Amino acid sequence: MILYAVALSPFAARVRLALRIKGLDYAMQPPPGGSTRSPEYLAINPIGKLPVLVTDDGLAIAESETIIDYLDERFPTPSLLPSDTAERAGMRNIIRSFELYATPAMSRLFKQMDPAARDDATVTAEIANWRNGLALTDRFVADATFAAGGAISKADCILLPSLLLCEVVAQIFGLDDPLADCPNLAGYREKARQHPDMGAIWTETADALAAMRAGK
Repeated sequence: MILYAVALSPFAARVRLALRIKGLDYAMQPPPGGSTRSPEYLAINPIGKLPVLVTDDGLAIAESETIIDYLDERFPTPSLLPSDTAERAGMRNIIRSFELYATPAMSRLFKQMDPAARDDATVTAEIANWRNGLALTDRFVADATFAAGGAISKADCILLPSLLLCEVVAQIFGLDDPLADCPNLAGYREKARQHPDMGAIWTETADALAAMRAGK
């Protein structure tokens, strides 16, 4: 399989963690044509974003959560879904609360990265929205190594790389730890990073982000 992605992408890290948990071999490559807007890449993924997984039989799958769902259905062991129905519901609440209420605010904040062109009112409003999304997610997350169900799941694939992205946002805007008022998320972040697979993906992605920001 080919994963079109870059090492510094927290969204690619979601898929890389799922692939690692499943023990699946893949080759990670940058988008053909050198850009997500190249004709070669748009022929693979008309959305024009990373990551995309291309399977051995040529199926191209876009969007990190869709890719994770495909991997879990195609390679069901080990499962990324808790065995208990209530725990599966809790897992989905974690994912949806973060993706609906924290991720959109972060996306809008990235449009305000340039201090010279920054709208302070927009930044203030979106930081508040982002913190609200984190607080909502905190209510569903366990202060434990795994976000839900006592075992690694899709929630970990989505959430842990997203918390790394939160740290990047905080650095860009000169903020303190964004999880300072989210004790469950903060505890989860520290414990999850001690897990061999989750810790490895966190470190690899963080190192790539640091290198990019240092201009290496």
